[in-house]
Amino acid sequence: MNLVNGKPKSSISIFDRGFLYGDGVFETILVLEKNPINIKLHLKRIKTSCKSLKIKNLNQGKLISYISKALSDQNNCVLNINITRGTVKKRGYNINIGNISPNIILTTSQIPKFPKEYNINGVNTKYSKTKLYKTIGPLENIKHTNRLVQVIATNELSKKFPELIMCDPNNNIIEGISSNIFFVKGKTFYTPDLYGNSVNGVMRNFIINILIKNKYNIKFKKINISDIKKFDGAFFCNSIRLVWNINSIAGHKYLKNKNILNLIKLINNEIFK
Repeated sequence: MNLVNGKPKSSISIFDRGFLYGDGVFETILVLEKNPINIKLHLKRIKTSCKSLKIKNLNQGKLISYISKALSDQNNCVLNINITRGTVKKRGYNINIGNISPNIILTTSQIPKFPKEYNINGVNTKYSKTKLYKTIGPLENIKHTNRLVQVIATNELSKKFPELIMCDPNNNIIEGISSNIFFVKGKTFYTPDLYGNSVNGVMRNFIINILIKNKYNIKFKKINISDIKKFDGAFFCNSIRLVWNINSIAGHKYLKNKNILNLIKLINNEIFK
């Protein structure tokens, strides 16, 4: 079911600021047996992201109610939540536009099917030619609706390389095009410092919590492309794909890693319980 402000609808006004300026935030949520996975973390990020963009008057109670309504005819699906600043009477960047209410746009779609081997056997990846540059403070690490850098980078995806690694101008690894990335050495997991247009992913935080809970070491550090041979393994993660093990990076191969395989089991136990 597609809803705009709680009403069945599949279109918005041309004066919606999300359409005009990418003035909004979004979340993509895996729903299994009517259960939106990690919904609390997603709602928390919506609240944080709206605060960063100074989007006011979001009614959390209505949002939760609309989510229930959108999922009333769904069982297993992907739920997308878009929050825009709202519909305005005239164009212009100025956000001092009176006491307007944000638009809450919900859409549901089928869960995309990916080869199961991506989780265990892994995917091959390489570095995207598209770089992630430093951005202004309020946009850092939030999932705003202006992800054009990542959109452009998808042009480089292929069957052979279904996900790519994005780096900053100094070749420091930041994330995948639509995922975060982890590396492992022994029982220590490493994930890059977030930077610029990167996203502080819900699955990234979910995994960090699982690692801490299970007494794994977790370190946040700058990881350069020259460092990848120092690690025993690596993987991508996001809320829909969960974990994609990495088989090779730009030709450098990793063996199957028991700590990553154990982590996948721990994640599955939490999500599919």
